[in-house]
Amino acid sequence: MRLRFLGVLDRYVLKQWLATFFLAAIGVPTVAVVIDLSERFSKLSVTRHVPLGDIFLGQLFLFPSKVAILIPAAVLFATVFTLNTMGRHSELTAVQGGGVSFYRLIAPMLLLATLAVPVDYGLQEIAGYSTSRHNELHHDKNSSATAYRVGFAFASPTGWTWAFKEMSQRQGEGHGTGILGEGARSRRGVRWTVAADSAIWDAKARTWALRDGTSYLVSDLVSDSTVLATFRFKAMRVREFAETPGELMTEDKKAEEMTTGELRKYLEQLKLSGGTPGGLAVELPLKYAVPVACLVVALFGAPLAITNARAGAAIGLAIALGTTLTYLTGTQIMKAIGGKEILSPELAAWSMNIFFVVFAVILLTRVKS
Repeated sequence: MRLRFLGVLDRYVLKQWLATFFLAAIGVPTVAVVIDLSERFSKLSVTRHVPLGDIFLGQLFLFPSKVAILIPAAVLFATVFTLNTMGRHSELTAVQGGGVSFYRLIAPMLLLATLAVPVDYGLQEIAGYSTSRHNELHHDKNSSATAYRVGFAFASPTGWTWAFKEMSQRQGEGHGTGILGEGARSRRGVRWTVAADSAIWDAKARTWALRDGTSYLVSDLVSDSTVLATFRFKAMRVREFAETPGELMTEDKKAEEMTTGELRKYLEQLKLSGGTPGGLAVELPLKYAVPVACLVVALFGAPLAITNARAGAAIGLAIALGTTLTYLTGTQIMKAIGGKEILSPELAAWSMNIFFVVFAVILLTRVKS
């Protein structure tokens, strides 16, 4: 039997699938946001004195991140429950008796699961901004707090390397002491080095003002460095030294508060300042792996849902929840392994997708089409 694409059967399957998908992708995050608001409302209004409008607006900004997290689970729930319902009502038997293969039956579901991949990625990017706004509105980030760092170096993309004895940051203002700087070697084999007692961040000029120091012009043409020129200064600016205090301090950020581009830049800054990315190194490839999971779990859930075609709704729920928990738990474990550099961040991020794809292929080959 040959079916016309988006015929009666396809429309029926899509209707059932979309109803479950939107219930899970929109309804569950809505409930989660409301519960979060009820738990934190007293703390926000009484303790932090957050205006009522900012409280509700902050919760609205929280919604995209909740949806982005649950879209792969919503795809799985929609696929499993659609096939489970058709099996309980003997519709699967009727469809296969009419000559429609299992692969043709699930084709529209897989198409929607594929479309969910870019949608989920886009929501993740929106969530990177909205989560940060949520934290600002609810005062989860105390911008008045003073950040402090001792004994660190920063390799600037401009070729300069800077070392600080200590640095403090407060409300965008930065102050450092015991500064040493070394520029990149020129084609003539010479480079500038700078030693300064202190430095102050000039937010308007977007540069650091070095105070009370000495600058040296050094030649590396011979085995031992030779000082060609020396001069002292009361105040000096190095045009290439334009990293903000926040970039130098590499303040702690969460992956969900950043877009993919921001996370990539943050990891580069962390590496340049000598920091350890840990689990954040896995978060970057996860920005791509999690949306792809929409298609992976659909491929896995479809054959699993018809293992016992006449099973009740409880079995379908158990399959969907069990798969979701396995994926999330496995992802967290692999993130920890990748953060400790036992595996590469890329392999750690994609490992659960690979695991489920392998099992999906095995299950699909065993389906009686």
